Amino acid sequence: MSLALQDNRPKLVTSPEIAAKLVEKLGHAMEDLLVLLREETALVKAGKLRLAGELAMDKEEKAALYTRLMLAARDDIEALKGYVPVETAALLKRHELFRSEVQINLAVLDTARDVAEDILRTVATEVGRGEAPAVYSRSGRAQTAYAVGARGVAINRSL
Repeated sequence: MSLALQDNRPKLVTSPEIAAKLVEKLGHAMEDLLVLLREETALVKAGKLRLAGELAMDKEEKAALYTRLMLAARDDIEALKGYVPVETAALLKRHELFRSEVQINLAVLDTARDVAEDILRTVATEVGRGEAPAVYSRSGRAQTAYAVGARGVAINRSL
């Protein structure tokens, strides 16, 4: 977003009460999302991918709320620092911890996806190998079939 557009928007934080409310709501949204991310991380680490997948809608809603509030706070950060400096500083510190937890969650999800894809590729290769015809070359030796994936095996990347 250009600075010209950002400067033309009306400021949302116009009083200490509004500033305190925004910081409070953002703190709650961050904590709610963090609880959900920790639960998802634990489920994935335990191999309960189906249960972790069931959290997707709730996670999407909480992430959307957090994002809206975070963008509002970012746009009015100077007003927040002016009206509620202690609370804003505490929120910024909590946000750094939040970011590290998000990175852990993303790493766990990425690892789980890589493992699942590797398993499916291995299965597809083995099934495809079984489908390869056994033929002999002119010399009478069995030809080594190249590894082919099985037809009909799909990988869902929406974990």
